[in-house]
Amino acid sequence: IMPGEFDHKIESLGGVSNASTGYDDAHYYVLIPPNNFKESLALLTNIVLSPEINIDEFNREKRVVIDEIKQQNDQPDEKLFNYFLSRVWISDNYGKSILGTEKNIQSLEKNDLDKFHKNQYNKDNICIAIAGNLSNDTYKVFQETDFSYSLQSRDSQIKDNKKNLNAIARSGREEINFEEIEFSRIFMGWSIPSLNKPKIIVGLEILASILSVGRSSRLVKVLKEETDLVESIYVDVNTGELGGLLIIEACCEEKNLNFVEKQINEIISQVLNINSISSSELKKAINIVKSNYIFNLETSTQLSSFFGNELLWGRRNSIQNLENYLDYWNDLNNFKEIVNYLSNDKFTLLAYSGK
Repeated sequence: IMPGEFDHKIESLGGVSNASTGYDDAHYYVLIPPNNFKESLALLTNIVLSPEINIDEFNREKRVVIDEIKQQNDQPDEKLFNYFLSRVWISDNYGKSILGTEKNIQSLEKNDLDKFHKNQYNKDNICIAIAGNLSNDTYKVFQETDFSYSLQSRDSQIKDNKKNLNAIARSGREEINFEEIEFSRIFMGWSIPSLNKPKIIVGLEILASILSVGRSSRLVKVLKEETDLVESIYVDVNTGELGGLLIIEACCEEKNLNFVEKQINEIISQVLNINSISSSELKKAINIVKSNYIFNLETSTQLSSFFGNELLWGRRNSIQNLENYLDYWNDLNNFKEIVNYLSNDKFTLLAYSGK
């Protein structure tokens, strides 16, 4: 396939294509009318598994990535968040930008890319997921497709990585001046388990909802609705295959930075008393989490991405057990296990805007 030919052919079949790169894996997908499934599957597997990249195309794509790095560095919020990740993670797994640095990209040779593709893009490391209005013909096409011409078997890099690598977060507190941002920031990060512990992850999503989803949530109510001390505040369950973080991020004026930090710590102390959480508050958070899963698994793109990722990493029943997880955490005695993550050591970063 010549440069640009793949996109042209997919579009001529009535489809669109895209790709995304994460810390743990890369996704390639096409959205296509069902009657053109066979042709699109052949095109996608051909370009992903058996690419023919010439030196001119390689150098052109290097320039594209370098431009993306420059654009990222021009975004103060993203630049600051990447700095936070580089400080909170002791290991490099999640502590470095996915894009890398301009120096990294400049030093890459085409031979490096060829070796990476040969080592990583083999049948032990790949999952193909299909979702949509699937007919018997679709299944037949897929079953009859032979990928042996492009997929060689090797020891699985995924299994080796999960066995030998763990993302390790640090604790402590740091203050920096970061004049590029309009408002000052507070980041707090607690180490949490990897995606391989879906029951715990669901519990942490419920906790995040209690803390920051909705005007009556603990942090938003006190710091935004009642006092207007912050421009924004939210809690994110930032998960990966090797570990994760529960992150609180608050945006406020510099004069309020230390007081907001104090208020956040006080609210966390209150939540650590499990009896302070009412059954109705817990139930509301559970309903929010349940709705998020439902709304995020509606389209064929969402479904194939989610289940492809689950199967790639050896998780086969996590979504099927969602109701069981939610029911389990609906008991405050059980939910105490989740709340106790907030009692662990955390890493705090205060970024002063100088404004």
